[in-house]
Amino acid sequence: QEIAETFEFTPTTSKAYEIIGTLSEGSYSSACVISSPYDIKGVRVVANNNAPEFTSSPVDSTPSQDIETGIAYEYTLTATDSEGDMINYVFSFTPNEDWIKYTVINDGSDGNLKIQFKGSTSQPASYLANVFIHDGYSKHLRSQSWIVSVNPAENDIPRVTILSPWEALTITQGEPLTVKWAASDRNAITHYELYLARSLQDENKWYSVNKSIAYNIEEYIVDTNDISAGTYKAIIKAPDNQDPVLTGQGISPLIDIIGEEFDMPDDSVQLPDPQIINVSPTSKDNITNTLVTIRASLLASQGAEINEDSIKIEVDGTDVLTLVKFNKMSESEYTLIYQTETEFELGLHKVEISFTDSEELEANKSWTFSIEGEEEDPTKFYFFGYGISKLITYVVGGGLLLLILALVIPLVLVKVWKEDEDTSEVDDTLTPPTPTNTVESIVNKNPIVDDEQIFSKLETLNNDPEPETTTPPILNVKTEPDTEDDLKLLYKKIQEDTTNTPPEPIT
Repeated sequence: QEIAETFEFTPTTSKAYEIIGTLSEGSYSSACVISSPYDIKGVRVVANNNAPEFTSSPVDSTPSQDIETGIAYEYTLTATDSEGDMINYVFSFTPNEDWIKYTVINDGSDGNLKIQFKGSTSQPASYLANVFIHDGYSKHLRSQSWIVSVNPAENDIPRVTILSPWEALTITQGEPLTVKWAASDRNAITHYELYLARSLQDENKWYSVNKSIAYNIEEYIVDTNDISAGTYKAIIKAPDNQDPVLTGQGISPLIDIIGEEFDMPDDSVQLPDPQIINVSPTSKDNITNTLVTIRASLLASQGAEINEDSIKIEVDGTDVLTLVKFNKMSESEYTLIYQTETEFELGLHKVEISFTDSEELEANKSWTFSIEGEEEDPTKFYFFGYGISKLITYVVGGGLLLLILALVIPLVLVKVWKEDEDTSEVDDTLTPPTPTNTVESIVNKNPIVDDEQIFSKLETLNNDPEPETTTPPILNVKTEPDTEDDLKLLYKKIQEDTTNTPPEPIT
């Protein structure tokens, strides 16, 4: 269950006020406080905030507001907000005419707005242009309207200037509204027509005050009793007597008619045209994160609803509508949120949004934002986006290297010593080498047929010159007998045996 209470509070100075109360029901009571979006329990009263103001005028148009067919028209609109609040803007032009193109030079995100309007046309007419600006407060709404007259070579368009009201005006419903104007033309003006328009986009919905005002009358008093409360522009049309007829137009500043139907909170701005406001990120945001969230608020015109099927959004020329989430505040207000897991590339990016409402009025807006890479500190190493001092990295890295060496070197030394010890051990399983120059080996390698071959071989061995040798020092070392000496002794023994023993007789 919700309980609401309304009371008046008039602060006297700019400071934080604590407002408390008691909620009672029977014998039960509980203390309560006023909620606040600030970091205090209570209400924070701030000094008055100023509305954004235009700092340029359509009279500065190049070459002027009156041009001939085929001549390029140009006007640079500027506005500023003294507190630096974001300036939201809405631009509208004569219905079904789009020869004037606009380029946003400064999108107002830092409290400075700059828009350049340029174009040319071959169709002579009197064209209406209007720009609304505000900083989010309904009482801070400002408007600038002007006429661009495009004249044919053989005729001119009547020039109409509204003299009253000459600035934004607020009146109460039922209070008379006086409209004054002046007009001129090289030909004759046949009559005047007076309208009150909430939106310049839909001429069929203009409120017709009088369509047959005599050519010699340049003032009219409007009865507002039958006019709905709202925001209007007074428009004067002045057709001439030529064939084809050329009609000049004049447009007044903003006129607010206040009544019971015109009741809105101070933090909401309802316009006769649909809006796309509170966009982010903007060109002035310092963005380094490549995962960007894009936001915007869509507002329908007064009394209308947003046509959800008409919403379009493109990022860098790619349709991303299926990835967008909508927070539906009401039928006339949506909040758009686009966030993707795909990282944006560094550099400039463009967002384009458009939609229409139930009154068939269209809103469109485009803006840019830039993602910049972080400037890396040359004294740091970067790991996964985090910077670490090179000195700390060197100290930690050197310490880890020493720790690894302290662990590895002992293991290597133990391994080397182990292998050396294994190679020095005697293997008892090995058999001793067999002498090569023995009688048995000679006989086995060279089968002897008779004794003469044996004596011949032994003679050869006996006659081989002995190599010169030096007498080594006498060492008390036990040595193995020399195989060659054994052969010589054997040869000598055989000679003795053959000399002393006579041959056996042949039988």
